[in-house]
Amino acid sequence: MSFLGSAKEFFGLGPIEHTEEDAYYDDGAYRDGGSTAYDRDVRPAREERYTPAAPARPQYTRNYTPHIVTASPRTYNDAKEIGEPFRDGDAVVMDLTDLNTADAKRIVDFAAGLCFALRGNMHNLSRGVDTQRRLFAIVPENAGLEKDDLKRAAQLR
Repeated sequence: MSFLGSAKEFFGLGPIEHTEEDAYYDDGAYRDGGSTAYDRDVRPAREERYTPAAPARPQYTRNYTPHIVTASPRTYNDAKEIGEPFRDGDAVVMDLTDLNTADAKRIVDFAAGLCFALRGNMHNLSRGVDTQRRLFAIVPENAGLEKDDLKRAAQLR
């Protein structure tokens, strides 16, 4: 059936005409009162399912010994002082004491995003320590650094 014929039929402007072309496309739905091919549940004899393989996690072997870098950003614009060393594989101890609260939260969110993206860990070094300083550390995935090493670099021990 042509597009115009379908439109006329839909709006009730013309008689319902069925041609051999209709019978070919709707697979006998009008002749025997059955449903169209779209309504039937047609499944192949053997159903193959696609199961994606688990992505292989790259194994990096490097002879790089991570360093501990200290950063004391003054504004949020100094976030690259934190991001670049961490991206290169170094642990970063952040002293956020001199930042206002809003910028400190933004830096912590930025550092948390770095840790998530690069599978690192974040530590609040000032928790449980009697200090007014706000100290955080981000450590790359396989750095092998202990929390005591980070506290020592932040001059808490």
